[in-house]
Amino acid sequence: MDDCEQEIKRFEKVRCEYAGELEKLYHTALADAGEKTAGIFKAYRTIVEDDFLFKNPIQTVREEHIGIDYAIEQEKEKISAKFASMSDAYMQERSNDIRNVCDEVIRRLNGVTGTGQETQNMRESFILVAEDLSPEDTIRIDKRFLRGFITEKGGITSHVVILAKTLGIPAVVGAAGIMQEARSGQTIFIDGDRGYGVLEPDEAFVRDFLKEKTGIDERKKLYAAMAEKPAVTVDGHKVAVCMNSGDAESLRNFRVEQCDGVGLFRTEFLFMDQHDYPDEELQFRTYRKIAESAQGKEVIIRTLDIGGDKQLDYMKIPKENNPFLGYRAIRICLDREEVFLTQLRAILRASAFGNIKIMFPMIVTLEELRQAKKMVEKAKALLRAEKIDFEENIPVGIMIETPASVLISDKLAKEAAFFSIGTNDLIQYTTATDRMNESVQHLYDPCNLSVLRSIDLVIRNAHKEGIPVGMCGEVASDERLTPLLLAMGLDEFSVVPKQVGRVKYLIGQYDLGKLSGLTEQVLASDSIEEVKRLLAEHTAE
Repeated sequence: MDDCEQEIKRFEKVRCEYAGELEKLYHTALADAGEKTAGIFKAYRTIVEDDFLFKNPIQTVREEHIGIDYAIEQEKEKISAKFASMSDAYMQERSNDIRNVCDEVIRRLNGVTGTGQETQNMRESFILVAEDLSPEDTIRIDKRFLRGFITEKGGITSHVVILAKTLGIPAVVGAAGIMQEARSGQTIFIDGDRGYGVLEPDEAFVRDFLKEKTGIDERKKLYAAMAEKPAVTVDGHKVAVCMNSGDAESLRNFRVEQCDGVGLFRTEFLFMDQHDYPDEELQFRTYRKIAESAQGKEVIIRTLDIGGDKQLDYMKIPKENNPFLGYRAIRICLDREEVFLTQLRAILRASAFGNIKIMFPMIVTLEELRQAKKMVEKAKALLRAEKIDFEENIPVGIMIETPASVLISDKLAKEAAFFSIGTNDLIQYTTATDRMNESVQHLYDPCNLSVLRSIDLVIRNAHKEGIPVGMCGEVASDERLTPLLLAMGLDEFSVVPKQVGRVKYLIGQYDLGKLSGLTEQVLASDSIEEVKRLLAEHTAE
Protein backbone atom coordinates (compact mmCIF):
# COMPACT_ATOMS: atom_id res chain seq x y z
CA MET A 1 0.00 0.00 0.00
CA ASP A 2 1.82 3.07 -1.30
CA ASP A 3 -0.52 5.83 -0.14
CA CYS A 4 -1.75 5.04 3.34
CA GLU A 5 -3.40 8.41 3.91
CA GLN A 6 -5.37 8.08 0.69
CA GLU A 7 -6.54 4.65 1.83
CA ILE A 8 -7.69 6.11 5.14
CA LYS A 9 -9.51 8.93 3.34
CA ARG A 10 -11.28 6.32 1.20
CA PHE A 11 -12.40 4.54 4.35
CA GLU A 12 -13.62 7.77 5.99
CA LYS A 13 -15.66 8.59 2.88
CA VAL A 14 -17.29 5.15 2.93
CA ARG A 15 -17.92 5.39 6.66
CA CYS A 16 -19.57 8.79 6.30
CA GLU A 17 -21.78 7.61 3.43
CA TYR A 18 -22.79 4.48 5.35
CA ALA A 19 -23.69 6.52 8.45
CA GLY A 20 -25.86 8.77 6.29
CA GLU A 21 -27.63 5.80 4.75
CA LEU A 22 -28.26 4.30 8.18
CA GLU A 23 -29.98 7.56 9.12
CA LYS A 24 -32.25 7.21 6.09
CA LEU A 25 -32.92 3.54 6.90
CA TYR A 26 -33.84 4.65 10.42
CA HIS A 27 -36.55 6.91 9.02
CA THR A 28 -37.80 4.22 6.64
CA ALA A 29 -38.05 1.75 9.52
CA LEU A 30 -39.62 4.43 11.72
CA ALA A 31 -42.46 4.89 9.24
CA ASP A 32 -42.91 1.16 8.68
CA ALA A 33 -42.27 -0.32 12.08
CA GLY A 34 -42.03 2.31 14.81
CA GLU A 35 -39.39 3.80 17.07
CA LYS A 36 -38.28 0.71 18.96
CA THR A 37 -37.53 -1.26 15.81
CA ALA A 38 -36.03 1.70 13.97
CA GLY A 39 -33.65 2.10 16.90
CA ILE A 40 -31.69 -0.82 15.45
CA PHE A 41 -30.30 1.55 12.85
CA LYS A 42 -29.39 4.10 15.52
CA ALA A 43 -27.36 1.38 17.22
CA TYR A 44 -25.61 0.54 13.94
CA ARG A 45 -24.83 4.18 13.28
CA THR A 46 -23.29 4.43 16.74
CA ILE A 47 -21.03 1.49 15.87
CA VAL A 48 -19.95 2.83 12.48
CA GLU A 49 -19.18 6.25 13.98
CA ASP A 50 -17.20 4.77 16.87
CA ASP A 51 -13.66 6.08 16.41
CA PHE A 52 -12.37 3.67 19.05
CA LEU A 53 -13.52 0.67 17.01
CA PHE A 54 -11.61 1.81 13.92
CA LYS A 55 -8.61 3.27 15.72
CA ASN A 56 -6.52 0.08 15.45
CA PRO A 57 -7.30 -0.62 11.75
CA ILE A 58 -6.27 2.93 10.82
CA GLN A 59 -3.07 2.58 12.83
CA THR A 60 -2.38 -0.80 11.20
CA VAL A 61 -2.73 0.69 7.71
CA ARG A 62 -0.15 3.34 8.59
CA GLU A 63 2.28 0.92 10.21
CA GLU A 64 1.96 -2.13 7.97
CA HIS A 65 0.90 -0.49 4.70
CA ILE A 66 -2.00 -2.90 4.15
CA GLY A 67 -5.50 -2.29 2.79
CA ILE A 68 -8.02 -0.82 5.21
CA ASP A 69 -10.53 -3.57 4.40
CA TYR A 70 -8.10 -6.28 5.55
CA ALA A 71 -7.25 -4.28 8.69
CA ILE A 72 -10.96 -3.92 9.55
CA GLU A 73 -11.49 -7.65 8.97
CA GLN A 74 -8.73 -8.45 11.46
CA GLU A 75 -10.11 -6.06 14.08
CA LYS A 76 -13.65 -7.32 13.55
CA GLU A 77 -12.62 -10.91 14.28
CA LYS A 78 -10.82 -9.92 17.49
CA ILE A 79 -13.57 -7.71 18.92
CA SER A 80 -16.55 -9.83 17.88
CA ALA A 81 -14.81 -12.92 19.33
CA LYS A 82 -14.56 -11.16 22.70
CA PHE A 83 -18.29 -10.37 22.68
CA ALA A 84 -19.24 -13.84 21.45
CA SER A 85 -17.32 -15.47 24.32
CA MET A 86 -19.36 -13.64 26.97
CA SER A 87 -22.08 -15.55 28.83
CA ASP A 88 -24.68 -12.80 28.46
CA ALA A 89 -26.96 -13.39 25.44
CA TYR A 90 -27.30 -9.67 24.82
CA MET A 91 -23.53 -9.20 24.64
CA GLN A 92 -23.23 -12.22 22.36
CA GLU A 93 -25.74 -10.65 19.98
CA ARG A 94 -23.70 -7.43 19.92
CA SER A 95 -20.95 -9.55 18.39
CA ASN A 96 -23.25 -10.00 15.39
CA ASP A 97 -23.95 -6.26 15.26
CA ILE A 98 -20.24 -5.45 15.10
CA ARG A 99 -19.76 -8.10 12.41
CA ASN A 100 -22.67 -6.76 10.37
CA VAL A 101 -21.40 -3.18 10.48
CA CYS A 102 -17.80 -4.11 9.68
CA ASP A 103 -18.87 -6.47 6.88
CA GLU A 104 -20.99 -3.75 5.32
CA VAL A 105 -18.09 -1.28 5.47
CA ILE A 106 -15.81 -3.87 3.85
CA ARG A 107 -18.39 -4.60 1.14
CA ARG A 108 -18.68 -0.92 0.37
CA LEU A 109 -14.91 -0.51 0.25
CA ASN A 110 -14.81 -3.27 -2.34
CA GLY A 111 -17.87 -2.16 -4.31
CA VAL A 112 -19.85 -5.32 -3.44
CA THR A 113 -23.65 -5.14 -3.13
CA GLY A 114 -25.47 -6.70 -0.21
CA THR A 115 -28.33 -9.23 -0.24
CA GLY A 116 -30.92 -6.45 -0.19
CA GLN A 117 -29.69 -5.06 -3.49
CA GLU A 118 -29.31 -8.52 -5.06
CA THR A 119 -33.03 -9.24 -4.64
CA GLN A 120 -34.26 -5.95 -6.09
CA ASN A 121 -34.98 -7.53 -9.49
CA MET A 122 -37.10 -10.41 -8.14
CA ARG A 123 -40.60 -10.32 -9.63
CA GLU A 124 -42.14 -13.45 -8.15
CA SER A 125 -42.77 -14.76 -4.65
CA PHE A 126 -39.70 -16.17 -2.94
CA ILE A 127 -38.30 -17.30 0.39
CA LEU A 128 -34.76 -16.12 0.89
CA VAL A 129 -32.21 -18.61 2.17
CA ALA A 130 -28.94 -17.04 3.29
CA GLU A 131 -26.00 -17.61 5.58
CA ASP A 132 -26.95 -14.46 7.46
CA LEU A 133 -28.83 -11.19 6.98
CA SER A 134 -28.19 -7.74 8.37
CA PRO A 135 -30.98 -5.35 9.38
CA GLU A 136 -30.02 -3.26 6.33
CA ASP A 137 -30.59 -6.26 4.05
CA THR A 138 -33.94 -6.93 5.70
CA ILE A 139 -35.26 -3.39 5.30
CA ARG A 140 -34.00 -3.06 1.70
CA ILE A 141 -35.49 -6.29 0.32
CA ASP A 142 -38.57 -5.73 -1.84
CA LYS A 143 -41.40 -6.76 0.49
CA ARG A 144 -43.87 -7.20 -2.38
CA PHE A 145 -42.41 -10.60 -3.24
CA LEU A 146 -40.55 -11.71 -0.09
CA ARG A 147 -42.57 -14.36 1.74
CA GLY A 148 -40.02 -15.07 4.45
CA PHE A 149 -36.40 -15.88 5.08
CA ILE A 150 -34.32 -18.57 6.72
CA THR A 151 -30.68 -18.16 7.73
CA GLU A 152 -27.92 -20.39 9.05
CA LYS A 153 -26.75 -17.85 11.60
CA GLY A 154 -28.51 -15.60 14.09
CA GLY A 155 -30.34 -15.90 17.39
CA ILE A 156 -33.97 -15.38 18.36
CA THR A 157 -33.03 -12.09 20.07
CA SER A 158 -31.21 -10.72 17.03
CA HIS A 159 -32.11 -7.36 15.55
CA VAL A 160 -33.06 -9.05 12.29
CA VAL A 161 -35.68 -11.23 13.99
CA ILE A 162 -37.14 -8.23 15.84
CA LEU A 163 -37.27 -6.23 12.61
CA ALA A 164 -38.81 -9.10 10.63
CA LYS A 165 -41.55 -9.66 13.20
CA THR A 166 -42.47 -5.99 13.25
CA LEU A 167 -42.64 -5.89 9.46
CA GLY A 168 -44.72 -9.07 9.40
CA ILE A 169 -42.07 -11.18 7.64
CA PRO A 170 -41.82 -14.85 8.77
CA ALA A 171 -38.21 -15.47 9.79
CA VAL A 172 -36.28 -18.54 10.89
CA VAL A 173 -32.70 -18.10 12.08
CA GLY A 174 -29.98 -20.43 13.27
CA ALA A 175 -30.90 -23.19 10.79
CA ALA A 176 -27.49 -24.85 10.59
CA GLY A 177 -26.76 -26.50 7.25
CA ILE A 178 -29.66 -24.93 5.36
CA MET A 179 -27.37 -23.48 2.71
CA GLN A 180 -26.20 -26.98 1.79
CA GLU A 181 -29.66 -28.52 1.83
CA ALA A 182 -31.74 -25.85 0.08
CA ARG A 183 -31.82 -25.50 -3.70
CA SER A 184 -33.33 -22.84 -5.94
CA GLY A 185 -36.85 -23.83 -6.98
CA GLN A 186 -37.51 -26.06 -3.96
CA THR A 187 -40.67 -25.76 -1.88
CA ILE A 188 -40.02 -24.53 1.66
CA PHE A 189 -42.57 -24.03 4.39
CA ILE A 190 -41.49 -21.81 7.28
CA ASP A 191 -43.17 -20.94 10.56
CA GLY A 192 -41.69 -17.73 11.92
CA ASP A 193 -43.64 -17.94 15.19
CA ARG A 194 -42.33 -21.39 16.11
CA GLY A 195 -38.98 -20.92 14.38
CA TYR A 196 -38.73 -23.86 12.00
CA GLY A 197 -38.67 -24.61 8.29
CA VAL A 198 -39.42 -27.76 6.28
CA LEU A 199 -37.94 -28.59 2.87
CA GLU A 200 -40.19 -30.44 0.43
CA PRO A 201 -42.83 -31.39 3.06
CA ASP A 202 -45.30 -34.27 2.59
CA GLU A 203 -48.99 -33.81 1.82
CA ALA A 204 -50.19 -34.24 5.43
CA PHE A 205 -47.86 -31.50 6.65
CA VAL A 206 -48.90 -29.15 3.86
CA ARG A 207 -52.58 -29.72 4.61
CA ASP A 208 -52.24 -28.93 8.32
CA PHE A 209 -49.90 -26.01 7.70
CA LEU A 210 -52.22 -24.37 5.18
CA LYS A 211 -55.22 -24.79 7.46
CA GLU A 212 -53.46 -22.90 10.23
CA LYS A 213 -52.17 -20.28 7.82
CA THR A 214 -55.71 -19.71 6.52
CA GLY A 215 -56.82 -18.60 9.98
CA ILE A 216 -53.93 -16.17 10.24
CA ASP A 217 -54.60 -14.79 6.76
CA GLU A 218 -58.27 -14.29 7.57
CA ARG A 219 -57.32 -12.21 10.58
CA LYS A 220 -55.01 -10.10 8.39
CA LYS A 221 -57.85 -9.59 5.89
CA LEU A 222 -60.10 -8.51 8.74
CA TYR A 223 -57.53 -5.91 9.81
CA ALA A 224 -57.14 -4.70 6.22
CA ALA A 225 -60.92 -4.30 5.89
CA MET A 226 -61.10 -2.46 9.21
CA ALA A 227 -58.45 0.01 8.04
CA GLU A 228 -61.02 1.68 5.79
CA LYS A 229 -63.76 1.80 8.42
CA PRO A 230 -64.13 4.09 11.42
CA ALA A 231 -63.02 2.88 14.85
CA VAL A 232 -66.15 2.60 16.99
CA THR A 233 -66.54 0.85 20.33
CA VAL A 234 -69.34 -1.66 20.94
CA ASP A 235 -71.40 1.05 22.64
CA GLY A 236 -70.97 3.52 19.76
CA HIS A 237 -68.07 5.70 20.93
CA LYS A 238 -66.00 6.83 17.94
CA VAL A 239 -62.24 7.09 18.39
CA ALA A 240 -59.83 8.69 15.93
CA VAL A 241 -57.09 6.43 14.56
CA CYS A 242 -54.41 8.29 12.63
CA MET A 243 -51.08 7.27 11.20
CA ASN A 244 -47.55 8.43 11.85
CA SER A 245 -45.60 9.60 8.82
CA GLY A 246 -42.39 11.37 8.05
CA ASP A 247 -40.26 10.18 5.17
CA ALA A 248 -40.43 10.20 1.37
CA GLU A 249 -41.68 6.60 1.23
CA SER A 250 -44.58 7.19 3.61
CA LEU A 251 -45.53 10.29 1.63
CA ARG A 252 -45.68 8.27 -1.60
CA ASN A 253 -47.70 5.46 -0.01
CA PHE A 254 -50.08 7.58 2.08
CA ARG A 255 -53.68 6.34 1.79
CA VAL A 256 -56.10 8.80 3.33
CA GLU A 257 -59.04 6.37 3.29
CA GLN A 258 -57.27 4.16 5.84
CA CYS A 259 -57.02 6.65 8.67
CA ASP A 260 -58.49 9.74 10.29
CA GLY A 261 -55.48 11.80 9.33
CA VAL A 262 -51.81 12.11 10.21
CA GLY A 263 -51.31 12.25 13.96
CA LEU A 264 -47.58 12.84 13.65
CA PHE A 265 -45.73 14.14 10.61
CA ARG A 266 -42.01 14.16 11.37
CA THR A 267 -40.11 16.85 9.50
CA GLU A 268 -36.56 15.66 10.26
CA PHE A 269 -36.25 13.72 7.00
CA LEU A 270 -36.35 16.98 5.06
CA PHE A 271 -33.29 18.18 6.96
CA MET A 272 -31.49 14.84 6.89
CA ASP A 273 -31.75 14.46 3.12
CA GLN A 274 -29.90 17.75 2.56
CA HIS A 275 -26.34 19.00 2.79
CA ASP A 276 -27.65 22.31 4.13
CA TYR A 277 -30.84 23.65 5.68
CA PRO A 278 -33.84 22.97 3.39
CA ASP A 279 -35.26 26.22 2.08
CA GLU A 280 -38.81 27.43 2.59
CA GLU A 281 -40.01 26.34 -0.87
CA LEU A 282 -38.88 22.74 -0.44
CA GLN A 283 -40.55 22.52 2.93
CA PHE A 284 -43.71 24.23 1.70
CA ARG A 285 -44.10 21.81 -1.22
CA THR A 286 -43.73 18.81 1.09
CA TYR A 287 -46.19 20.08 3.70
CA ARG A 288 -48.66 21.11 1.00
CA LYS A 289 -48.47 17.65 -0.57
CA ILE A 290 -49.37 15.83 2.64
CA ALA A 291 -52.07 18.40 3.45
CA GLU A 292 -53.73 17.96 0.06
CA SER A 293 -53.39 14.17 0.22
CA ALA A 294 -55.23 14.17 3.55
CA GLN A 295 -58.34 15.64 1.85
CA GLY A 296 -59.44 17.74 4.80
CA LYS A 297 -58.43 15.32 7.53
CA GLU A 298 -55.98 16.58 10.14
CA VAL A 299 -52.25 16.65 9.57
CA ILE A 300 -50.23 17.36 12.72
CA ILE A 301 -46.81 18.63 11.64
CA ARG A 302 -44.17 18.42 14.33
CA THR A 303 -41.53 21.12 14.08
CA LEU A 304 -37.90 20.09 13.80
CA ASP A 305 -36.91 17.53 16.43
CA ILE A 306 -33.19 17.24 15.79
CA GLY A 307 -30.37 16.67 18.27
CA GLY A 308 -30.10 13.88 20.80
CA ASP A 309 -29.59 10.75 18.71
CA LYS A 310 -30.21 12.64 15.45
CA GLN A 311 -27.22 14.70 14.37
CA LEU A 312 -26.58 16.72 11.22
CA ASP A 313 -23.07 17.81 10.33
CA TYR A 314 -24.14 21.08 8.72
CA MET A 315 -26.00 22.15 11.85
CA LYS A 316 -22.73 22.01 13.80
CA ILE A 317 -24.41 20.90 17.02
CA PRO A 318 -21.78 20.68 19.77
CA LYS A 319 -20.82 17.20 20.96
CA GLU A 320 -22.45 16.46 24.30
CA ASN A 321 -21.89 13.87 26.99
CA ASN A 322 -25.63 13.27 27.25
CA PRO A 323 -27.34 14.57 24.09
CA PHE A 324 -30.79 13.29 25.10
CA LEU A 325 -30.71 15.80 27.96
CA GLY A 326 -29.06 18.54 25.98
CA TYR A 327 -29.37 20.81 22.98
CA ARG A 328 -32.25 19.37 20.95
CA ALA A 329 -35.69 19.90 19.44
CA ILE A 330 -37.47 23.12 20.50
CA ARG A 331 -34.32 24.29 22.28
CA ILE A 332 -32.45 24.45 18.98
CA CYS A 333 -35.40 26.06 17.19
CA LEU A 334 -35.79 28.82 19.75
CA ASP A 335 -32.05 29.42 19.66
CA ARG A 336 -31.81 29.44 15.85
CA GLU A 337 -34.76 31.67 15.07
CA GLU A 338 -34.11 31.97 11.33
CA VAL A 339 -34.28 28.19 10.89
CA PHE A 340 -37.44 28.03 13.00
CA LEU A 341 -39.08 30.96 11.24
CA THR A 342 -38.42 29.42 7.83
CA GLN A 343 -40.11 26.19 8.86
CA LEU A 344 -43.08 27.98 10.45
CA ARG A 345 -43.61 30.08 7.32
CA ALA A 346 -43.62 26.93 5.18
CA ILE A 347 -46.12 25.18 7.47
CA LEU A 348 -48.39 28.21 7.59
CA ARG A 349 -48.37 28.58 3.80
CA ALA A 350 -49.30 24.90 3.47
CA SER A 351 -52.18 25.40 5.92
CA ALA A 352 -54.08 27.18 3.14
CA PHE A 353 -54.32 23.79 1.38
CA GLY A 354 -55.54 21.52 4.15
CA ASN A 355 -56.30 20.89 7.82
CA ILE A 356 -52.83 21.43 9.26
CA LYS A 357 -51.93 21.70 12.93
CA ILE A 358 -48.54 22.70 14.38
CA MET A 359 -46.94 20.70 17.18
CA PHE A 360 -43.85 21.60 19.21
CA PRO A 361 -41.63 18.81 20.62
CA MET A 362 -39.82 18.63 23.97
CA ILE A 363 -41.64 21.49 25.69
CA VAL A 364 -40.70 21.52 29.38
CA THR A 365 -41.74 25.04 30.47
CA LEU A 366 -44.59 27.45 29.86
CA GLU A 367 -42.02 30.00 28.76
CA GLU A 368 -40.91 27.74 25.88
CA LEU A 369 -44.47 27.28 24.66
CA ARG A 370 -45.16 31.02 24.82
CA GLN A 371 -41.92 31.85 23.04
CA ALA A 372 -42.66 29.29 20.31
CA LYS A 373 -46.19 30.66 19.86
CA LYS A 374 -44.74 34.15 19.50
CA MET A 375 -42.60 32.84 16.67
CA VAL A 376 -45.75 31.54 14.98
CA GLU A 377 -47.31 34.99 15.28
CA LYS A 378 -44.15 36.56 13.85
CA ALA A 379 -44.31 34.21 10.86
CA LYS A 380 -47.99 35.08 10.39
CA ALA A 381 -47.22 38.81 10.42
CA LEU A 382 -44.56 38.38 7.74
CA LEU A 383 -46.92 36.39 5.51
CA ARG A 384 -49.70 38.95 5.96
CA ALA A 385 -47.33 41.71 4.92
CA GLU A 386 -46.47 39.70 1.81
CA LYS A 387 -50.19 38.98 1.18
CA ILE A 388 -49.62 35.21 1.30
CA ASP A 389 -52.60 33.06 2.31
CA PHE A 390 -52.60 30.85 5.41
CA GLU A 391 -55.01 29.59 8.06
CA GLU A 392 -55.23 32.36 10.66
CA ASN A 393 -56.63 30.08 13.36
CA ILE A 394 -54.22 27.20 12.85
CA PRO A 395 -54.21 25.02 16.01
CA VAL A 396 -50.92 24.90 17.90
CA GLY A 397 -50.26 22.00 20.26
CA ILE A 398 -47.39 20.25 21.96
CA MET A 399 -45.84 16.86 22.54
CA ILE A 400 -46.05 15.57 26.10
CA GLU A 401 -42.90 13.47 26.42
CA THR A 402 -41.14 14.51 29.63
CA PRO A 403 -42.03 14.35 33.33
CA ALA A 404 -41.74 18.16 33.34
CA SER A 405 -44.53 18.60 30.80
CA VAL A 406 -46.67 16.03 32.63
CA LEU A 407 -46.36 17.88 35.94
CA ILE A 408 -47.36 21.24 34.43
CA SER A 409 -49.87 19.79 31.95
CA ASP A 410 -52.68 21.66 33.74
CA LYS A 411 -50.92 24.94 32.93
CA LEU A 412 -49.90 23.91 29.41
CA ALA A 413 -53.47 22.84 28.62
CA LYS A 414 -54.62 26.43 29.06
CA GLU A 415 -52.30 27.59 26.25
CA ALA A 416 -52.14 24.64 23.85
CA ALA A 417 -54.84 23.60 21.39
CA PHE A 418 -54.10 19.90 21.84
CA PHE A 419 -51.68 17.40 23.38
CA SER A 420 -49.99 14.41 21.79
CA ILE A 421 -48.32 11.98 24.17
CA GLY A 422 -45.00 10.70 22.87
CA THR A 423 -44.69 7.54 24.93
CA ASN A 424 -41.28 6.43 23.64
CA ASP A 425 -39.50 9.38 25.23
CA LEU A 426 -41.96 9.65 28.12
CA ILE A 427 -41.15 6.11 29.27
CA GLN A 428 -37.45 6.70 28.75
CA TYR A 429 -37.33 9.95 30.71
CA THR A 430 -39.76 8.86 33.42
CA THR A 431 -37.94 5.61 34.18
CA ALA A 432 -34.44 7.02 33.48
CA THR A 433 -33.94 4.12 31.07
CA ASP A 434 -32.15 3.98 27.73
CA ARG A 435 -34.61 1.99 25.63
CA MET A 436 -31.77 0.62 23.48
CA ASN A 437 -29.81 -0.71 26.48
CA GLU A 438 -30.73 -4.34 27.07
CA SER A 439 -29.16 -4.28 30.53
CA VAL A 440 -31.95 -2.01 31.80
CA GLN A 441 -34.61 -3.03 29.30
CA HIS A 442 -36.77 -4.55 32.06
CA LEU A 443 -37.29 -1.01 33.43
CA TYR A 444 -38.42 0.37 30.07
CA ASP A 445 -41.98 -0.88 30.47
CA PRO A 446 -45.18 0.94 29.44
CA CYS A 447 -46.97 -0.84 32.29
CA ASN A 448 -44.81 1.00 34.83
CA LEU A 449 -47.21 2.74 37.21
CA SER A 450 -45.36 6.05 36.98
CA VAL A 451 -45.87 6.06 33.22
CA LEU A 452 -49.56 5.10 33.41
CA ARG A 453 -50.27 7.66 36.11
CA SER A 454 -48.56 10.29 33.95
CA ILE A 455 -50.75 9.44 30.96
CA ASP A 456 -53.89 9.56 33.09
CA LEU A 457 -52.93 12.92 34.60
CA VAL A 458 -52.25 14.44 31.19
CA ILE A 459 -55.60 13.27 29.79
CA ARG A 460 -57.53 14.54 32.81
CA ASN A 461 -55.82 17.94 32.76
CA ALA A 462 -56.37 18.33 29.02
CA HIS A 463 -60.05 17.43 29.22
CA LYS A 464 -60.59 19.91 32.07
CA GLU A 465 -59.56 22.63 29.60
CA GLY A 466 -61.57 21.09 26.75
CA ILE A 467 -58.62 20.11 24.54
CA PRO A 468 -58.14 16.69 22.90
CA VAL A 469 -55.30 14.26 23.62
CA GLY A 470 -53.68 11.95 21.11
CA MET A 471 -50.91 9.43 21.47
CA CYS A 472 -48.24 8.94 18.82
CA GLY A 473 -45.78 6.65 20.58
CA GLU A 474 -45.62 2.87 20.37
CA VAL A 475 -47.96 2.41 23.32
CA ALA A 476 -50.77 3.51 21.00
CA SER A 477 -50.52 0.15 19.21
CA ASP A 478 -49.89 -2.01 22.29
CA GLU A 479 -53.01 -4.21 22.49
CA ARG A 480 -52.50 -4.80 26.22
CA LEU A 481 -53.09 -1.11 26.91
CA THR A 482 -55.93 -0.44 24.45
CA PRO A 483 -58.72 -0.97 27.02
CA LEU A 484 -56.95 1.20 29.60
CA LEU A 485 -56.34 4.05 27.15
CA LEU A 486 -60.00 3.91 26.14
CA ALA A 487 -61.05 3.94 29.78
CA MET A 488 -58.79 6.93 30.44
CA GLY A 489 -60.50 8.79 27.59
CA LEU A 490 -57.70 9.02 25.01
CA ASP A 491 -59.16 10.83 21.99
CA GLU A 492 -56.77 9.74 19.27
CA PHE A 493 -54.44 6.82 18.56
CA SER A 494 -51.70 7.52 16.00
CA VAL A 495 -49.73 4.49 14.85
CA VAL A 496 -47.49 3.25 12.04
CA PRO A 497 -49.51 2.56 8.86
CA LYS A 498 -49.30 -1.24 9.20
CA GLN A 499 -51.06 -1.09 12.58
CA VAL A 500 -54.05 1.12 11.66
CA GLY A 501 -56.46 -1.70 10.79
CA ARG A 502 -55.47 -3.78 13.80
CA VAL A 503 -55.88 -0.89 16.24
CA LYS A 504 -59.30 -0.05 14.76
CA TYR A 505 -60.32 -3.69 15.15
CA LEU A 506 -59.15 -3.75 18.78
CA ILE A 507 -61.07 -0.59 19.63
CA GLY A 508 -64.18 -2.15 18.11
CA GLN A 509 -64.04 -5.06 20.58
CA TYR A 510 -64.58 -2.94 23.68
CA ASP A 511 -67.64 -1.58 25.44
CA LEU A 512 -66.67 1.59 27.31
CA GLY A 513 -69.38 0.96 29.91
CA LYS A 514 -67.75 -2.31 30.86
CA LEU A 515 -64.37 -0.59 31.25
CA SER A 516 -65.70 1.65 34.00
CA GLY A 517 -63.41 1.45 37.01
CA LEU A 518 -60.48 -0.09 35.11
CA THR A 519 -58.36 3.05 35.38
CA GLU A 520 -58.80 3.26 39.13
CA GLN A 521 -58.04 -0.45 39.54
CA VAL A 522 -54.87 -0.29 37.49
CA LEU A 523 -53.54 2.90 39.04
CA ALA A 524 -54.08 1.47 42.51
CA SER A 525 -51.89 -1.56 41.70
CA ASP A 526 -48.70 -2.24 43.61
CA SER A 527 -46.60 -3.75 40.83
CA ILE A 528 -46.08 -3.98 37.10
CA GLU A 529 -47.08 -7.65 37.22
CA GLU A 530 -50.38 -6.77 38.89
CA VAL A 531 -51.00 -4.14 36.19
CA LYS A 532 -50.37 -6.72 33.48
CA ARG A 533 -52.66 -9.23 35.16
CA LEU A 534 -55.51 -6.71 35.37
CA LEU A 535 -55.02 -5.67 31.76
CA ALA A 536 -54.92 -9.30 30.61
CA GLU A 537 -58.35 -9.82 32.15
CA HIS A 538 -59.71 -7.09 29.85
CA THR A 539 -57.79 -7.89 26.64
CA ALA A 540 -60.20 -8.53 23.80
CA GLU A 541 -57.79 -10.20 21.36
